[in-house]
Amino acid sequence: MAILNRKERDRQLRRSDIFKAAEHVFALKGYHKATIRDIAKEAQYGTGTVYLHFKNKDTLYFALLEEKLKCLLALIKEKVGQVKDSKKKLEIFIQESLVFFEKNQDFFQIFVSEGSESYIETRFLKSSIGLQLQEYTESLLKEAQGQGVVNSNFDPEQISNVFESILKTITLKWLQKKKRKEESLVGLFDTILRLFLYGAASK
Repeated sequence: MAILNRKERDRQLRRSDIFKAAEHVFALKGYHKATIRDIAKEAQYGTGTVYLHFKNKDTLYFALLEEKLKCLLALIKEKVGQVKDSKKKLEIFIQESLVFFEKNQDFFQIFVSEGSESYIETRFLKSSIGLQLQEYTESLLKEAQGQGVVNSNFDPEQISNVFESILKTITLKWLQKKKRKEESLVGLFDTILRLFLYGAASK
């Protein structure tokens, strides 16, 4: 059992090393120009080791994206679980999302720098973590409707789409700015909150 545990730990360590290397290479070269050979070299592994863990570059990228978004969702759930007010929960969702995207801006620059946004988004929406995020967002909005924060005449799924669209559009516009390092994405929190909450607020 100890041997098996050690093997599993080694496997997880290699996977973590590959993720770190892949994140660096994707941010440096972009999705299309990055290669498995580049990632293996950065991780100081042979290409065969990378292929043992991931079928191809596409599989590796989406595994990394899913890992990052799982961490984001877990963090949001943890912080949301500490409050009861539904408006505050939506504020936490927005705030933590902005902090996350700003912290990982080099990685997500891929979405706007190479015209990869549509392809990546399509794959993401069909993924397990994509569906989990959508369901969780809808659950927060349903709760907000129940507390009279959001107009109950709106369909939660449609509101969720609007909510995500506002967040996505502002984030992508920020990523496109050459001087984005001088302008905080988190600083746009109030703008996003006003655009969404007061647009869908219960009258």
